[in-house]
Amino acid sequence: MRRITITVSISLVLLFVVLSIWESGLFKLHPSLMAAGYLGCMFQAIYIFSTDHTSRSRTLTRKKQILIHSLLQVGTIICSIIAFIAIYLNKQQRDKPHFITWHGLIGLIAFIWSLLQAIAGLFLTIFQQYLHSLRLTYAQLRIYHATLGVLLFTLSCFVIVLGLASNWFKSKMPNNTIAYSIIFYLLTSSMLFLAHKCVEQVKNRYVKRKITTK
Repeated sequence: MRRITITVSISLVLLFVVLSIWESGLFKLHPSLMAAGYLGCMFQAIYIFSTDHTSRSRTLTRKKQILIHSLLQVGTIICSIIAFIAIYLNKQQRDKPHFITWHGLIGLIAFIWSLLQAIAGLFLTIFQQYLHSLRLTYAQLRIYHATLGVLLFTLSCFVIVLGLASNWFKSKMPNNTIAYSIIFYLLTSSMLFLAHKCVEQVKNRYVKRKITTK
């Protein structure tokens, strides 16, 4: 299952990179880097904590898991910032309004949420001594961070699904309604699968563990 999950993640990223690479201007950086950041780096950063018996991450120490998670999330932030700037400047150059579609509005929320999640991650790693200022224990913030992270990834997948309905994506698809619908639902199902694996990972690590220790 681990190989299938990682293959789905990488395949989705490669798809958006291939579709974007021939675009001119700054726009090509937006779909490719957003996919790389969220479907690639963020998903792998969450999945590194998987308790799946087929996952090699189980053999890693907690310290190594956190290090890999942090590095991948740095990749997520870098990709999302560049992608955000690219689409913002692209719209400026074309004199188009910002954040008027659901894709744009919810995408903005996901982007800001990502930055806040990164700050929470800093309090769990580098700035642990300042946790008291948040009036939270390490264990509490860890659970909040994990839960909100899964919700963020799910929201990010939803934003990308909205992007599948954009004129840009439709222009890359076969000029056939049935073919487009099949591709749309196949990609949507793939992203739902990744979101499910993230939810499952957090549930197994926190919810089930809490139940068994009672």
